[in-house]
Formats: sequence, structure tokens, C-alpha cells
Amino acid sequence: MKKKWLVIGGIILVILIICFIFNKSPTGQSVQQIEITPLSVGEKSIIQQALVSNEFVNDVPKDEPISIRFFSFQNGQRIWHDAFLIGENKEPTIYIILHSKYIPDLDSQDLCSVIKRANKNGDLGFYSEHNKASLFIKYAGMLKYRGCFGI
Repeated sequence: MKKKWLVIGGIILVILIICFIFNKSPTGQSVQQIEITPLSVGEKSIIQQALVSNEFVNDVPKDEPISIRFFSFQNGQRIWHDAFLIGENKEPTIYIILHSKYIPDLDSQDLCSVIKRANKNGDLGFYSEHNKASLFIKYAGMLKYRGCFGI
């Protein structure tokens, strides 16, 4: 009986070692370290100025915040950068991700134009845990900006 438990324990140990060597969890999902790199002071300043001066931002419901997070790629890996919250300081309802290569454009172009181009180029992401009907009700006052996101 003791040998049986030793064999089972040994098999489990071997499986865990193999999973560790191949950088996989026991569920089969890849385990990857997420790298977060802060934006430069200049980039943050450009983004903050673009957000403060944009009509789109002024129409975001204060109690239904939107997060805009920037990313880039390095050696084929996605690198996350800072996120900016539009609205009250609570959990965002909508998450928008935008490639950081568009940050310099925010200095001379309006946010909506930059978002349209990023969307067209596949450099824009959108995520929400809420369904479309719920979002429609919460953000009904922002329907005039639907063209901004290609909707």
C-alpha cells in the first residue's frame, strides 16, 4: 500500500516538473509574466491634455467610468503601459486599449480621429463585462460618438 502511494506521488511530482519545464500550468494554459512599463512624463502629459480638452471625455457619465490603457509590443510580447480613468475613481465599466504608437498623434489630432485610425489599423481593443443593452442604456448620451469607434 505504501509503495502504491509512493508511485502515485512520484507520478504527480514528474507531471508538475514537466509542466514547470514547459512553462505550462497543470490546466494546460501557458503561464506568462506580464510586463508593465510606465509611460514617460511627456507621453502622460500629452494623454492628459488630450483627455482634458476632448468633448468625448466630457460626455462620459461620471458614475460609469471608462479606462483607456496603452500597450506596445517588444520581441513579440505585449507590453502594458499606464491606464487613464475617465469618470469617477471606481471600477471602469468599459476598458479601451490603444497602441502607444498613437500617443504623439494626440498632441496634434483629436482623440476621436486617433481612435478611428487605430481601430482601422487593428490597434484598438474594447472590453466590458456588461452586455450591449446595458451599455446602450448607460452611455445613451454618448451615441453621437459611435462613429468614433466605427459603430
